[in-house]
Amino acid sequence: MKRISIDMSGSIPSIDVKMWSRTKNTYRTASLFLDTGAAVTTISKDILHILGYDTQSKEKRRITTASGIEYVDEVFLDRFMIAGYELKNVKVYAHTFPQESFSDGVVGINVLSKFDMFLSFQKKILELTPVMK
Repeated sequence: MKRISIDMSGSIPSIDVKMWSRTKNTYRTASLFLDTGAAVTTISKDILHILGYDTQSKEKRRITTASGIEYVDEVFLDRFMIAGYELKNVKVYAHTFPQESFSDGVVGINVLSKFDMFLSFQKKILELTPVMK
């Protein structure tokens, strides 16, 4: 089990994650909202472009968001690190978020389901324990 801090300064809890940069051969930290309503982790197209990923997939994926139907590109991150745990070849959606969202994206169920999770709003912590499969 590993414990990380959550940022509760906004109305939605956010955490820092690390995504592999193909352009720099190192990790880049990003702040993502925790979103148990999102099936797939979704990252800003701008961030993915900076990291060296192609955000123009041949086939768009249709998703339903709080603001309606959107069409997004599917990208596979080489490496994604959450709470010090490294995941490889992680599917994410590339999306253009409104500037008012103040986030680089959301961590969705495809990542969170790899862990048992305990979230304490009072202590502002998230505990993750990998699920053995």
